[in-house]
Amino acid sequence: MALTALKVNNARPGRHSDGRGLQLLVKESGARSWVLRMQRHGRRRDYGLGSALDVSLAEAREAAVALRRQVRLGIDPVAERRRLHKVVPSFETAARDCYEALKEGWKNRRHANWISSLENHVFPLIGTTPVDQVDSASVVEVLSPIWLEIPETARSAPARLAAALPVTGAERRTMSVHDHTASSNAAHD
Repeated sequence: MALTALKVNNARPGRHSDGRGLQLLVKESGARSWVLRMQRHGRRRDYGLGSALDVSLAEAREAAVALRRQVRLGIDPVAERRRLHKVVPSFETAARDCYEALKEGWKNRRHANWISSLENHVFPLIGTTPVDQVDSASVVEVLSPIWLEIPETARSAPARLAAALPVTGAERRTMSVHDHTASSNAAHD
């Protein structure tokens, strides 16, 4: 039997069904939350839809319809939610994380040069760019101003850029810009 707003407010502890898998879960403490229980490929899953204080009965029904539609289309709602809420760090954050992870294996002169060249030439141009958006065009943007003026830095920059990208699982798209780079050399430049 379908729930009503009055039944939602007066429900005792336990699970109360609205139909088609939508349930109001009431805990002993009085906390109320919406759950959609579905089964797909023989596996039962409960999807949380939020607190009954924040999500009305009508909104819970709408959310349940949307989740059912996703599952019917072959989309995993949990994976989709994680993908949407995933925070992608900036290139500067990824590069600094990489630097911290690699610097122990370098001589002092090397790690000072490694991060300072990025601070001087790369971060001002693409430091705030999300790491998953750093591509060949970004590398060209970084290298163009320094290629003739500071050739040594321009030669080592692609390897340093490539070294920072895998820290967050980004593709090594910078590799196609400069065939001088190789992941084995990235930590040593």
